[in-house]
Amino acid sequence: MIVIVYGHGGSGPGHWQRWLEAELEGRGVPVLFPDLPDAEAPRKDAWVAALAEALMSVRDRPVTVVAHSLGCWALDHLLAERGPCGVTAALLVVPPSPYLLFEPAETFFPPPLRVEAWESLADRSLLVGSDDDPFTSPEELEEIARAIGVGHRILKGHGHINLESGHGPWPFALEWLRSAGALDGR
Repeated sequence: MIVIVYGHGGSGPGHWQRWLEAELEGRGVPVLFPDLPDAEAPRKDAWVAALAEALMSVRDRPVTVVAHSLGCWALDHLLAERGPCGVTAALLVVPPSPYLLFEPAETFFPPPLRVEAWESLADRSLLVGSDDDPFTSPEELEEIARAIGVGHRILKGHGHINLESGHGPWPFALEWLRSAGALDGR
């Protein structure tokens, strides 16, 4: 099961996460894209509760999470507060700086960044960022990956890996899911 978690503002039509959802559905891969409350004014506790509820609804099978931006911090908080909840792997795409001063998302900061919370899925997880992301420096991305014990990859010139930076379809996510074995269980 693939669970897709969007960031601040959601992932509307044309965003690579919507493309990924359609690609997975077209291949018969179970996918869940939960609606998190108040995408424009997110609250950490509400997002963590909604994500936990979504994961409980599919707890009979291993889950791979594909999180974008603030959704990465929602997953980090969930793991620190509630444990893995069935999550066995994660693709973390452009988490914002843990030092970001952004009032609409202030309840997410600072993120827990606890290596023990990620321990059971760290070997099957990857943090992906960009060298020109306006919300996180490459050094911060490497620091985040080290703090939670996951691998990382910094892409050149991909911005915030969203629609504004030209990422409608983003085959990288589908290729990573395939390489991580997340498409095998269907």
